[in-house]
Amino acid sequence: MLLLPAIACAQDGGKQQYISDDISITVRDGPRNDAASVGTVNSGDKVTVLESLGEASFARIRTADGRSGWITARYLSSQPAAKDRTQGLQTELTASRNQLKSLQAELDAAQARLEGARPAMELAADNEKLKTELATAQQQNEDAQIRTNEERAKRRTLVTGAALVGGGILLGLILPLMGRSGGRRKRRNEL
Repeated sequence: MLLLPAIACAQDGGKQQYISDDISITVRDGPRNDAASVGTVNSGDKVTVLESLGEASFARIRTADGRSGWITARYLSSQPAAKDRTQGLQTELTASRNQLKSLQAELDAAQARLEGARPAMELAADNEKLKTELATAQQQNEDAQIRTNEERAKRRTLVTGAALVGGGILLGLILPLMGRSGGRRKRRNEL
C-alpha cells in the first residue's frame, strides 16, 4: 500500500517541475576537469575571455573581481543570462502596461469629452437646419414683399385711374352747368 502513491504518480507522469537556470560553474587552475578549483562563477556573472581552446573545450576567463581561471567554454554566451533578460523584459512589460493604462485613461477621457460634445454637435446640426429654414423664410418674405409692392403699385394706378375717371365725370357734369349759368348771367346783364 505504501507503493500505491508512488505508482499512481508514475502512471500520471509524475509531478511536473522545471530545471533552475541558476547554475554555478567551477573555475579551475587549468584547462581540464580534474584541475584544482580556484572559485566559482554564477549564471549572469560578467567575465572577460582571455583565451579559448574552442567551443567544445575550455576558455580562460577573468572575473569582475580580478580572479582568472579556466571554465568549460560551452557555458559562455554573448547574451546575458535568461533570468537577467527576463528581469529586463519584466521591467519593459511593466512600463508597457503602465503606458497602456495611461493611453486607456486618455482614450476614456477623450470619449467622455466627445460624449460631452455630442449635444453641441447636435445643436450645431440643428443650427445649420435652422439657418437653412431662416434663409428660405427670408427669401419667401422678400418674394412676398415684392408681390406686395407690385400690388400697391397696381392699386395706386387703379386709384389714380379711378380718380381721373371720377374727376373727368365730375368735370363733365360741372362744365355743362357752368356753361349754362354763364349764359344766364349774360342774358341777365343784357336785360
